Amino acid sequence: MTFEFKQKATSHDDLGRPLVTATDSSNPWWILMEEAIKKANGKIGKPEIFSGATDARYFQQLGLPAIGFQPMANTPFLLHDHNEFLNKKEYLRGIEVYESIIKAYTSYVPPGRDGVSRDEL
Repeated sequence: MTFEFKQKATSHDDLGRPLVTATDSSNPWWILMEEAIKKANGKIGKPEIFSGATDARYFQQLGLPAIGFQPMANTPFLLHDHNEFLNKKEYLRGIEVYESIIKAYTSYVPPGRDGVSRDEL
């Protein structure tokens, strides 16, 4: 079964900034995230737009790119369900993945920067 959706709103805000963060090679933060997840022996699924409200919206409202992420592999999608759970092994595995992402992000030096300033962090 195939569904087709018509765009009902613009994909940019009033200042022309994208409302959705790029999840491809045009976004260096996405590349870092992908590499960090793979380094932690994790797998990346197809990026999706989450319909619920997340804190990422506050960053996006400021024109900052934001990527929502949760490392819950092998877990049924029971978000806020009455029997929501997370397997202990997957929880601990998720910590390893987050550690890898944090290391990648905090050690990233954009091209043309000397690596000293971390004002954006």
